[in-house]
Amino acid sequence: MEKLYISTTFAKDGTPLIDALRQCESESIQNIEIGSNHCYQTSYDYLNDFSFNYLVHNYFPIPKNSFVLNIASFDEQIRSMSIAHIKKAIDLCVQIDAGLYTFHPGFLTDPSGSNQSQKNYDFQWDESQLGNTNYKKATSNIFSALDDIIKYAQSRKIKIAIETEGSLKKKNHLLMQQPWEYDILLNKYSSSDLGINLNIGHLNLASKAFGFDPLDFVNLISNSISSMELSHNDGVEDQHLPLINDSWYWEIILNPIFDDCYKILEFRNTSIKNIKENISLFLGKKVAV
Repeated sequence: MEKLYISTTFAKDGTPLIDALRQCESESIQNIEIGSNHCYQTSYDYLNDFSFNYLVHNYFPIPKNSFVLNIASFDEQIRSMSIAHIKKAIDLCVQIDAGLYTFHPGFLTDPSGSNQSQKNYDFQWDESQLGNTNYKKATSNIFSALDDIIKYAQSRKIKIAIETEGSLKKKNHLLMQQPWEYDILLNKYSSSDLGINLNIGHLNLASKAFGFDPLDFVNLISNSISSMELSHNDGVEDQHLPLINDSWYWEIILNPIFDDCYKILEFRNTSIKNIKENISLFLGKKVAV
């Protein structure tokens, strides 16, 4: 289980992080990705009281005043807050000796918050904003932010990775979903500057939305993949379900070229029992390869 991690997003939204950590500790789970769905706490000093191996994801540490992190935002305040949050997360990674910090690439519009439905964990999108989008400006904002973030992460000696996006129904709000976008990204940044966090659930949605082969996409970005966020969905909604035995993604997950990548089980509203079953499924398939 050296590279298999469990995201704390399995806990019910809004619960204290420490509750999820205690559940993992009770089941002898050692590798933890700290997720983004917990409530605000004044201090996270307790993180070093555990003996976990940590990764940190996107919207953690949870800010006191909530907002949707968006480094592509046309709103200068939101963009500045997003970059400042990412730097704060990188500082936390130093404090807890986290192996990697992953974050979202930003969006063409600013969502109003997280979706409240347990059938879909995408954001809440405002269709009226689509008339004011400017893809060129948004990507320019992303690259400007990344230049700043990469420089900061390197000064703190923390590895970072940007997450692949994907939506079927709300694809017009998202960035960094299609192969050609990653051609541009890979020409700007080396894998030592910036890794890619391959979100399997997002890939399933994006490949259907834009009609590309997910295996071709993985081959394109393979040299920069540093981690994988793993969950199952029906190809329509971003459901964040546990993995199933016979599905298309195992060919990617079990490919030996990704043995050194972090594999993160990123489920939502899921019991520890189901997580343990998925760990057994993963390890059984790994042994069989």
